[in-house]
Amino acid sequence: MLRKVILGLVALAVAGIGALYLVVPEARWRLDVLALKATGRITDISASELLQMLKPGSGFYLEDLAETRNPFSTISNPHTSDEDIARGESLYGSSCVTCHGTDGVGSSAPQLVRGNLRNGDSDWAMFRVIRNGVPGTAMPAHAIPDRDVWSLVAHLRKLQATEGAALAGEPVRQLPLVSTERLLNAGSEPGNWLTYSGTYDGHRHSALQEINRTNAAGVGVRWIHQFAGPERIVEGSPIVNEGVMYVTESPSAVHALDAATGKLLWSYSHRTAPDVGVCCGLVNRGVAVHGDTVFLASVDAWLIALDAATGKERWKVQLVDYKGGASVTGAPLVVGDKVIVGYGGGDMGLRGFLDAVSVKDGKRIWRFYTVPGPGEPGHETWTGDSWKTGGGGTWLTGVYDPKLNLLYWAVGNPGPDYQGETRRGDNLYTNSVVALDPDTGTLKWHFQFTPHDERDWAANQVPALVDLPWNGRERKLMLWANRNGFFYVLDRVTGEFLRGAPFAKQNWAKGLDARGRPIDIPENRPDTLGKRTWPSPIGALSWQSPTWSPRTGLFYVPTLEWGQTIYKDVKPAEYEPRQYFLGGGHRPIPGDESLYFAVRALDPVTGKLAWEYRNPSRLNWWKTGGLVSTGADLIFGGDDTDLYILDAVTGQELWRQNVGGRINASPVAYSVNGRQRFALAAGRSIVAVGLP
Repeated sequence: MLRKVILGLVALAVAGIGALYLVVPEARWRLDVLALKATGRITDISASELLQMLKPGSGFYLEDLAETRNPFSTISNPHTSDEDIARGESLYGSSCVTCHGTDGVGSSAPQLVRGNLRNGDSDWAMFRVIRNGVPGTAMPAHAIPDRDVWSLVAHLRKLQATEGAALAGEPVRQLPLVSTERLLNAGSEPGNWLTYSGTYDGHRHSALQEINRTNAAGVGVRWIHQFAGPERIVEGSPIVNEGVMYVTESPSAVHALDAATGKLLWSYSHRTAPDVGVCCGLVNRGVAVHGDTVFLASVDAWLIALDAATGKERWKVQLVDYKGGASVTGAPLVVGDKVIVGYGGGDMGLRGFLDAVSVKDGKRIWRFYTVPGPGEPGHETWTGDSWKTGGGGTWLTGVYDPKLNLLYWAVGNPGPDYQGETRRGDNLYTNSVVALDPDTGTLKWHFQFTPHDERDWAANQVPALVDLPWNGRERKLMLWANRNGFFYVLDRVTGEFLRGAPFAKQNWAKGLDARGRPIDIPENRPDTLGKRTWPSPIGALSWQSPTWSPRTGLFYVPTLEWGQTIYKDVKPAEYEPRQYFLGGGHRPIPGDESLYFAVRALDPVTGKLAWEYRNPSRLNWWKTGGLVSTGADLIFGGDDTDLYILDAVTGQELWRQNVGGRINASPVAYSVNGRQRFALAAGRSIVAVGLP
């Protein structure tokens, strides 16, 4: 009898845990993490530490740990207030300063503010070193409360940021001005890379031909420049002007490097506000250059004009108060006399917008809201006041057609991300491309890829503008590989849908109708129990750049094949400034090991796949790099920790090399001293490769 009672209680407990898993979203990922720990698939953190961090209200957010299984890349310090930093400074003065120096520059112990820390420089690595010490060295363990350890980490981060702001270098030699004319004709200067995508049309293509099929195997790393700041992943895509490279380091720094050697010429760091809210890391994807000025947009929404020769600040303006939820992570784009800046914050309930400001002084010229207000076309696609927190971030750099004088910009997901019940309708202009008059910000046309999105398929991708024969006549086209798994061909003059087909596995739509609208499969829509969905919310393609080769006529797409379970929260999402406004989430599919990356070559005329190249190794990193194509019919890119070169005609691998750092950026091609180079960020470094 007692045995039956015990078994009954166990059954009730199991049923209770199962019900908790299914009904309470906040419990799902916590249980997933605990299950991974229990089966030995999460290491470098004890069960007791994990339990403390998983408690609601702990300040730690570990949902990503279920995907990464890596505490070092997931655990961030939640204790970064002014009080925490002050407490850390006091503790540092009493316990650390004798060995590590007043400003962390080192005395009898290693420096803590420049270069990589020898025992790891993530928040979790620093916490473990302070608390546990380093066996075999003079670094002792510290038997102090965890909160004090985190306060020390916060103080060290402040020291690192201060040191970054103090870096100085030698002035750059006199360079040709990056005039409007040069930007318009950037494709005629293959030795340079003058704007985010290389050219306004988004091709990310270089006419350089020194590296080719016959000698690609002889490519090697020519130089590596390691950054000294605290961020672990660099996502910036460099600008190169006559042998000088301008590259950003997260969160808000820019460095001028000798493009031949990687030597630092000068450095500027904006001190980012400690309480800025961002969805996906304090990242910065690049600068814009015009005339003799470098434009840096900071995460906390300042636009800063720097002297291209010295890095000295000329002026800075706050574009918007970041405390309203806006952030800037994308590279600005200069069009004529304007700097175009997009904003993140859609996952925090921002009402998205795009700004054009003067290159002379940063004064705003126009603002375009991606979520229409009352009386504006498209407002009827929102119910009630949902438009006020409707999302629609513009955080990725757009493209421009100077002949049509049209600016094309990608728009992100609606908010709350996963709960559409509170925002019934198509929710324009989220998940769309908008075509704007760059002089006035007036909307000319739009195309929406995923109406009423509930799967976080932001349309923040870079398209390619191409001119091709289409049904017997020349058409001005836009090629777009979307996060939702479909590849689109649009008329970029009118926005007319011409063709669309899946380029990756998808199970949410039967196809696209004659207008390009998806034919939804109702039974596969997310619910509170969760639906297995391909592609995952990370997307078949996110923001990493594809490339178009005018030589091969193919569009090359870095593709992620991965499904996840997408679920809605039972409780309606509530908006709070600078807090996640999601209404659900996503988690790995149990037992699914199908994750892989591929480069897919798409023929826009036939709509067919020309070839596919798969990463030959099993990946444990769910992000990838972008691509660049060349005049020698090569494709250069990176995934996981490898760089590679492919034959653009056949997809054959010609070269691959591990460089150690995780890759989540888009590459460039340039030449210096007559030698061709590819450059791509990996980890917290920028790596340049080429022939000897």
